[in-house]
Amino acid sequence: MKRLTIIIIAALALSSSVFGKDIKGRVLDADGKPMEFVNAVLLQDSTFITGAITNSNGDFYLSSDITVGLKLRLSFVGFETKMVEIASDGELGDIRMIASDNQLNDVVVRGNASKIHLQGNSLVANVENSVLAHAGTAKDVLRQIPMVVENNGNLEVFGKGSPVVYVNGRKINDAQELSSLLSDNIRNVEVITNPGASYSADAKAVIRIRTKRPQGDGWSATLRSTNGFQHYFQSTNMVDLKFRSGGLELFSNFMYNTGRNREKKLTDMTTLAKSRWDQQLSTMNTRRYDGILGKLGFSWIINNSHSIGAYYQNEYAKNETKSNLVSSVLVDRVFYDNWNTCADNTIKNTPRHAANVYYNGQIKKLNIDFNTDYIWNKGVQSTMNKEKSEMYANQDVTTYSTNRSRMIAEKLVLSYPVGKGVLRLGEEYISSRTYNHFNTAYAGLDNASSTIKEENTACFLEVVQQVGLFSLGAGLRYEYVDYDYADKVHSDYHLSKKFNNVFPSFNVATRLGQVQMSLSYSGRVERPTYSNLNANVSYLNRMTYESGNPRLLPTKLHSLEYMSVWKNYFAQVSYSYFDNPIVNTTKPYSEDGEMTILTYDNFKKKHFLQAFVGGQFKVGVWQPRVNVGMFTQWFSIPVGGRNKSMNIPIGILQWQNAIHLPQDIWLNIDGQWTTSGHDKNIYLSSSSYVNAKLYKEFCKKRLSVTLEARDIFNGSRPDVTLYNDAVTMFQRNFSEMRCVMLTLQYNFNVTHDRYRGTGAGNTEKKRF
Repeated sequence: MKRLTIIIIAALALSSSVFGKDIKGRVLDADGKPMEFVNAVLLQDSTFITGAITNSNGDFYLSSDITVGLKLRLSFVGFETKMVEIASDGELGDIRMIASDNQLNDVVVRGNASKIHLQGNSLVANVENSVLAHAGTAKDVLRQIPMVVENNGNLEVFGKGSPVVYVNGRKINDAQELSSLLSDNIRNVEVITNPGASYSADAKAVIRIRTKRPQGDGWSATLRSTNGFQHYFQSTNMVDLKFRSGGLELFSNFMYNTGRNREKKLTDMTTLAKSRWDQQLSTMNTRRYDGILGKLGFSWIINNSHSIGAYYQNEYAKNETKSNLVSSVLVDRVFYDNWNTCADNTIKNTPRHAANVYYNGQIKKLNIDFNTDYIWNKGVQSTMNKEKSEMYANQDVTTYSTNRSRMIAEKLVLSYPVGKGVLRLGEEYISSRTYNHFNTAYAGLDNASSTIKEENTACFLEVVQQVGLFSLGAGLRYEYVDYDYADKVHSDYHLSKKFNNVFPSFNVATRLGQVQMSLSYSGRVERPTYSNLNANVSYLNRMTYESGNPRLLPTKLHSLEYMSVWKNYFAQVSYSYFDNPIVNTTKPYSEDGEMTILTYDNFKKKHFLQAFVGGQFKVGVWQPRVNVGMFTQWFSIPVGGRNKSMNIPIGILQWQNAIHLPQDIWLNIDGQWTTSGHDKNIYLSSSSYVNAKLYKEFCKKRLSVTLEARDIFNGSRPDVTLYNDAVTMFQRNFSEMRCVMLTLQYNFNVTHDRYRGTGAGNTEKKRF
């Protein structure tokens, strides 16, 4: 494997690069009317590269990393096939189709604008020239993309969790970047719910955002400020500067956010040990946060076959949390004690360095994409608990921990046109180190000094071919992982594991009339985060502790998915099998079993089925979208000595409404309702939210104002019941979720990001 890596990198050093090409145009008939469903196929020397179909406006859009020797073939029943030379800038303008001699009489092309379509096994939503172009920012757009749902303010792909997000092929490491990208600068959004072999094996979902072609030289800037209240004042401010001259672009970004939030919960916990322990815990947390991020970089398009770039980013973050925990404890239903705990917790990341260097190139038909990434982070956490007891002695618990982590990664992808498709092969190497030191003077907790080392070496092969009406894709990814956990204090935490895994993937896509459909399969893995693996023990109260589990194993999963699109409607069904799923659990912490520790463990298996359907409409100035989904699992665990099924399905209903008001004002009213049900060993009560937003642009789109009220009825806070063998926890959430925000954004001579780095070790970054 190392020899293969060295050979490929050596080949890279002798190669050149490419920026890529965006190609768009509009197809018209002889009378100048737009033509829908025209097949647009991009070729290089008669070799198929990629393809698309036109929408009801006759528009098509294609993107290719290949830039030389390209031609466009347009074909439609009753019209002559047309070959078009590709302009240097990819802008083909209006293209006229000529009716053939055997054209049927009175053929009329009709249809509503199709805003979504399938491209292989991915769902593509067009943003340009649609209502989504007025959503505000990229984050606002994603909230309204099919398959994307919002969970406690975080964006997830339904049933898949947090996605890996790319903008123009560049991995997004900070969700704040999505708030700096304007919606009317986005061309389309692609959602991949079953990623292939070229993505890391633990990428469960991928979102790819592609922007419009950048224009203009000179200076440009974006200034954005969002301020509002979620019980307390919160503020996020961003300045983005660029200077472009020819193919060279210099860019910098500065972001500052500050604010406070409040969390209030009530927890009932029952522990069945030698005695029955009942705890009622009332928790109030107030958190103050401050963060500063700075970024500096460049990209240089040397010519059509050379592109390089790099950036450096530094981030500082501080969180201070003041907690008040009141615990009422019964033993065998008889009063035992009351505890009142005041806790101060401070977490600092000082600092967090990140860097990326990329190279794109092309040698004849061979395309090259190389990235290397570096991350170094130092975190410090200190906690002081002052606990007062009604019946026994008071006690203070102070803990202090430091964490240092670093990651070095590189990824190389080679692409070559073969037959009517493309062949991709590549390799990826990730080296991670995490050092943790934990100190306390409390007798009930142990000091710890641990080191986690992990080496991940992967290679992959992927091929896509067009066979008649079918697009076929297949891939194979091999990963070798060398994992080592060592604790200087606990000799039983000296764990070394090696994993050799092969992950296959396959997809087939076709079109029957106006119906597009795809079927895909992939084998994947879910690796525990480093916080899941951390053996440090946190103190909650005298009966309850919290920790990670260094003995966790990765979860293997197999996913089979079907997806289809008809006009403005889509449907998706998928089944997944999880081997060794990682689940929140509780275990006895003392020899008599009376004390409890909250931790993680691997369970045997889990089956998972999900379905999602939706559509969009237009009634005058009103443009609604309706999405309906559900997921269910086949999963059981022992509870109180008996096997308990966790198979109640969870459903979701989304109703999104865009209304174009006079004076070019856009009103969005969006709602989401989630039913109660099981997710792993957790029962979630039903929850809902209603958001409203007004969006208006001024000064030729240079200035925009957004007034937004989120979770107006404060309903997005489900109650949670956690089941385990000896412990059951029921938690009610009384936190303030309602917020009102005002956003001002000003753009000066905006030119969109040319940076082409796709990143390496992307899913590993999320584990930090």
